[in-house]
Amino acid sequence: MDMISVAAAARQVEDAFGSPWLLHYSLKANDLPAIAGYLAGRGWGGAVVSAGEWQHARHGGLSNQSVVFEGIGKTDSQLGYAVAETAAGRPPRWLVVESAEELTCLADFAAGHQLGRSGRPALDVLLRLNPGVDPETRREFAVGSQTSKFGMSGAEISALARRAVADWPGLTVRGIHVHVGSALTDVGAWALAGVRATTLLEDIARSCPQADTVDYGGGFPLPGSGRPGPDQFRDALLDALAAAGLRLPPRPAIEPGRYLVGSAGWLVSRVLHVRQQPDSAAAEPRVILDAGMTELMRPALYGSLHRVHALRPRGDALRATAVDGPVCEMTDSFGTHQLPPLARGDLVAIEQAGAYAASFTSRYNGRPHPAEALLWHGGELELGERPLVRAGYGSAEQRPATEGSLV
Repeated sequence: MDMISVAAAARQVEDAFGSPWLLHYSLKANDLPAIAGYLAGRGWGGAVVSAGEWQHARHGGLSNQSVVFEGIGKTDSQLGYAVAETAAGRPPRWLVVESAEELTCLADFAAGHQLGRSGRPALDVLLRLNPGVDPETRREFAVGSQTSKFGMSGAEISALARRAVADWPGLTVRGIHVHVGSALTDVGAWALAGVRATTLLEDIARSCPQADTVDYGGGFPLPGSGRPGPDQFRDALLDALAAAGLRLPPRPAIEPGRYLVGSAGWLVSRVLHVRQQPDSAAAEPRVILDAGMTELMRPALYGSLHRVHALRPRGDALRATAVDGPVCEMTDSFGTHQLPPLARGDLVAIEQAGAYAASFTSRYNGRPHPAEALLWHGGELELGERPLVRAGYGSAEQRPATEGSLV
């Protein structure tokens, strides 16, 4: 992981979203504690979707007060953990609620811990809106579409906000959370969802006097020709709010993940063997690597293409080459790339593996997790340490290394 690249991406977001914006790094992109800790030093908080990621954030030095707890499938133990931390005086910045049933369960836990009573603080919550937009991205990434499993309608949220004020003193409704999708290729759906979330905030603020927050999510694409940058997302939102007669709320927030780390990571792998299809001398050679879908799942899962580069080329002549992994699945393929001749033992690097590579790793075929290294500004290499969270949310153990390294 090239931390210089992480710093450059963070600076672009910071320049676009200065005060009063709250910036949270989405740990699901890559939950190495060192990354979250580095961004915390720049003033970022962390957005986590499980108690396990929460522990990773804390391992990186983030306090609970800078962590927001999200996730569509929170278990009783995870909700109870958030409530217990709040009762102990260590509340998260807020917890995002996905459904009426989840809010009711959370309220029961809060009542059991006497939150909002006897001098104990209430737990701040945001209610997640499904904005019903058509995001400019792949279907798999379009979490803000009306048919997705994420979030609630505006009518559901308005009713829940009123009930929370009347019945649940252990919870304080602070606002709305909305996220339309990842790798957005345009700003339209993001701005439209932002208007709908801000409008809803003004509605629930009539009954929830402390409602002052909209988390507008993330979804910025990696930099590239024709792709909108963070400043374009900001301008689109501000223009859309102004056109609707709305103002930015007192506490606006965003939570990018892939934008910060995606281009910073490279998967380094070794060639195991090369073969030519026997029936045609003109057929492309096929290369088998020691890293595959267990180390970088996105090509198998989404059909995404990550360019492959030879680190020590044996010549200048390039040829279309099929690049596959070692896993016992036909989908374990990185696609076809223009590469020089390769042989067993050669190293290749697969680009844009900083996000959703390490966090998607699998033990399928009995494969251990890859080692991870961080390259710091002074040229220092550091082995990444990721805590292994077991039952409960207990102490960390360092993961074992394997062939195929995420750098």
